[in-house]
Order: sequence, then structure tokens, then C-alpha cells
Amino acid sequence: MYQTKLALRSLLYRKTQYISLFLVCMVGVAISLAAIAVSTGMINSLNHKAKIYYGGDFTLMCAKDSGLAIYDYDKAIELVKTLLPEDAELSPRLDFDARHSSFYFEGTQALQQTIKGIQIQNEKKLISSLKFTEGGVENLSGIEQSNWVFISLPIANMLNVHIGDEITFQLQTTDDYLNTVGVVVQGIFQDSSVFGMYTSYMDFDFLKQAYGRPQNFANRICVNFPERNINQKNLDDFYDSLSASLNMFPKISDKDDYTDAVKNEFETETWGFIPLSANLTDVEIMQLAMDAVITFIVLILTLIIIAGIGSTYRVLIMKRINEIGIYMAVGMKKHSIIATLLFESFLLLVIGCLCGLILNTLFCYFISLFDFSFIPSFDMFLESGNLKPRFDVIKSVTVIVSVITVTLLAVLYSTLKSIKIMPVQALAVTE
Repeated sequence: MYQTKLALRSLLYRKTQYISLFLVCMVGVAISLAAIAVSTGMINSLNHKAKIYYGGDFTLMCAKDSGLAIYDYDKAIELVKTLLPEDAELSPRLDFDARHSSFYFEGTQALQQTIKGIQIQNEKKLISSLKFTEGGVENLSGIEQSNWVFISLPIANMLNVHIGDEITFQLQTTDDYLNTVGVVVQGIFQDSSVFGMYTSYMDFDFLKQAYGRPQNFANRICVNFPERNINQKNLDDFYDSLSASLNMFPKISDKDDYTDAVKNEFETETWGFIPLSANLTDVEIMQLAMDAVITFIVLILTLIIIAGIGSTYRVLIMKRINEIGIYMAVGMKKHSIIATLLFESFLLLVIGCLCGLILNTLFCYFISLFDFSFIPSFDMFLESGNLKPRFDVIKSVTVIVSVITVTLLAVLYSTLKSIKIMPVQALAVTE
């Protein structure tokens, strides 16, 4: 107990000497935690945008012969519902390759990449999470016409349109005819990323009719769990459950593994289980690179904290040889001296880390107030135009524990060297 009192007394008595160590610990930990929180938030936002784009946590596709098609999606959805948990939300989609399609308005053309045919009543929660600058999902309330479209802000600016404007959609049908239909802009969402700029959302049945597909046709079934996060074990369980009643293609980590296999013309219906990660193989490389850079930065900062505090503490302990000699002269055991000095440094580190955690929280709140959507192609890392840092418990605790543990080891090494001298020699040293 007296070791604790001695440690607290020493911290208060030498507070001017320790203030620099405290600041190094606080600022270093704050920067490390902020880097982790910002990168985690960016990756989380990217995954959320991908979830909207691909329709949920995983998709089911069906192949027979050399085509990808579900010709009776109602029957397929009823079967899949019985094989998945009750909180699964299922919705058919028509993903339309729009590279040969365009929007036109008053003589201005805007090319498209992908048109997503969706049933808005099934995907309302997912689509509502887009940041709409005009209109949105609620704008469809009471509208009987199905010829609505949600377009991105860059496309809206290119065409100079607003909600309520009717634009012309030109597309190539299944029979290779050019078809033109009028669609009314009912929502403009802010997204200039690869998941949004050249992507638009239309009514599922309207797009099928314009494209020339049968009434009960879909080319994928999207499965979303809006109330929980799905991990790899969950996905494995879902796959096993589906395999009990459907002829499933082997598990894949890359969507191309399934789509390439389709070219071999399956003789029977073969279902592909496409988790969200299988659609993001190229993006995952970017995520890994980001993680590597952040890990390197955090590692360097952690080493600076440890080296700075450890070396400075070593000097401070050497200057306290006289004090250590007094402790030894009055009969204080060596392990008690070690415990006192270690507890002293432990208190300093814990207070510094806690203050660093508070500083990080303030920084993350402050940076989340700014709109970064003006940065080209940065939208994929933003939520509603803002950075949304996310606290990663495991990584943050790892940084804090590493700083405290390794620094204490450095202090222990210096302390062990200091108590090897005789009390008379220690008393002869002046501070």
C-alpha cells in the first residue's frame, strides 16, 4: 500500500518533469487511435455503399445452360425463405448492363454503367440510406406511375435536371432493338464513387418491361439482414442450409469464379452463392493496402511513444539514484522499490492513454462535421458526404496495451540497473 502512496507523491512532486512524458503519451495515443478510427470508418462506409449497390449481405444467382436467369423468382423466393432465418429480407433484382444505354434531356446525353431494377417496397431501408440531395424514397409515396428513376448528382448536373423532370432512357432490348422510354426523376443522390456515379435505380417491373423480359423474370435474389452484422460463420451456415434444397455451386471468394463457370453450360439449375466480399475482390486489395499503411503509421507512433517515454524515464531514474539509496538505507526491499517506480510510470501511462482516448474522441467528432464530398471519387469512403470514424475496440486496446506494457518493460530494465549499486554509493550521488 505504501508503494502506491510513494508513487502518487512522486508524480505530484515531480509533475513538471513528467509533463512532457504525459504529453508524448497522450498525443501519440490520440493520433494512433484517430488513424485507426478514421480508416475503420472509411472501410465501413465503403462496405455500406457496396451493400446498397449489390443489394445486401449476399446474392443468389441461378444458371442453366449458358445463361444467368431466374424465370420464376416468386417460387424461388418462397423456397429460399424457408431455408434462411426469419430476419432475412429477400428481394428480386434486375441488374441491367447499361453500357450501351443513355439518358437524354433537351439534347444532352449522359452515359450509364448499370441500372438496378429494384422493388422499392422490399429495399426501402437499404435505398433510404443513400444521401439524397433532392427527393428520395419518400417522394414515391402516393405516386402510381412506375416510371421513376433515382440518379446520381453528377449525372443530374450533367443533364441539368431536378426532381419531377422527365428524361428519356434509351436502351437495347433482349432482341437487340433500340427502345426509348420516358422516366421521371424522383430522387437525386450524392455519390460520385464507382458504386454511384454511373448507377441508377428504377422500378423492377418497369425496367423488365422496357428491356423485354418476362413478368416473373429476375437475374438475382438479394438477401439482406438490416438488423445485424453478418460474419463468415453466418455465411457458411446460410450456404449449408441452402445446399439442403438447392443445387449449389461450390463456395467462392470471387464472383468471377461462378460467372466464368456458367460459360461451360450447366445441364441443371446451379445456384451461385455470392457474398458481398466476392463482389469486392478488387476493392479488398485497396482495403488491405489501407490497413497496411495505417498499421505502419500506428506502429511507428507506438515505437516513438515507447522510445521517448522509456529513454526519458531512464534518465529520470538515474537522477533519482540518491532517492533510491535512501529507500535502500531505511530497509526498503528491492522488489518494493521496483514496484513503486513501476506503479508510478503505470499511473502516468494510464492517465496519458485515457486523455489520449478523450482527445481522439473529440477529434473524431470534429472531423465528422466536415463535408468531404467535394473530393473527386472520395465518396466511396463517406457517409452522407462526411467521414464517420468508427472505434475499433480490438485495435485500440492493442495499441494502448502495447504502449503500457512495452514502456513498463523499458522502465523495469532501467530500474533493475539502478538498484544494483550499494546504498552508500547511491547516497553519495547528488541529484
